[in-house]
Amino acid sequence: MFLNSHSIFKLSSLCVLIMMSIPSYISAASYAQGNTTSPPSRNVLASDNSILDAASNFQDLISKLVAKYVENTLKDGVSALELVTNNSTPMTTPPNEALLKTTLKTLHGIPSNADESKRKLAQDILSKYKIFEYIGYLTPRGDIYFAEPYYPAQTQLSTLNFAYREHFKGAIASEGPFLSNVINSVSYSTPHVAIAIPVYSQNNSGSLIGVLVGGLNFSYFDQSIRSLNLTDHDHRIILADRNGTAIFDSSLRNNYASEVGSFASLQSFKNALEGRSGSMVEPFNDTKLLIFYHPVKAVQGKWVIMLIKTV
Repeated sequence: MFLNSHSIFKLSSLCVLIMMSIPSYISAASYAQGNTTSPPSRNVLASDNSILDAASNFQDLISKLVAKYVENTLKDGVSALELVTNNSTPMTTPPNEALLKTTLKTLHGIPSNADESKRKLAQDILSKYKIFEYIGYLTPRGDIYFAEPYYPAQTQLSTLNFAYREHFKGAIASEGPFLSNVINSVSYSTPHVAIAIPVYSQNNSGSLIGVLVGGLNFSYFDQSIRSLNLTDHDHRIILADRNGTAIFDSSLRNNYASEVGSFASLQSFKNALEGRSGSMVEPFNDTKLLIFYHPVKAVQGKWVIMLIKTV
């Protein structure tokens, strides 16, 4: 489930109150280095240490809140796909391979009015779960069977077989949900990530008959994380995949992962991939960054949340 609006409001309000209590003269650098020396024009108050602690708690709270929000969003997406692949739905009836053979190259799958019961389930997911950009159904060989929305997800396909994709191979090997790293959509020509779920027949054989794929919409992450209003202009939130490629970057508007560099070289990123959270100062692209980091449980693997400020 998503974090409900009441929980988000309470946490957001707490963040705002903490931020309002932090004087602007306290720099991230002095916090990171444990230096409580004030500018020459001001004496350090005895209470400054507690204010610095509040600043630290505030940054930590933000990273944890965003991590939890993303985790719950991904869980919702997986649950939606699993719901339509159980034994009581049309998804578990074998695809019409004979029809696909005649239309694969010309229509990039089956016609738009074929196997409508499966298409209807995909359309229902898209209407209820805005995290998804498209829903695709692949055969056990990796051939595209259909994609919704038919235009452009199916009609604009530049590839007809996806057996090479990480998420396709991972779902079959693990016999469960598998989340890809950032990849390029062959329908939309934009970076995205995909969740794949193996589909088994509803008869007693339980044989693999397909793989259901949901492509995640980066614009949804962008809009939903921004809607939490958890940072000021001095801070930057990064959501990165296992390779360090940004999925969300609060410093950019309508960003695509191809426009930002990889964060995989950062020790903070590596720490988060190992399941740790914390903060540190480290150099990146000729600047020093104060980074609060936190792992995100992302289906079978981890993503990383980083809250960054230049020091």
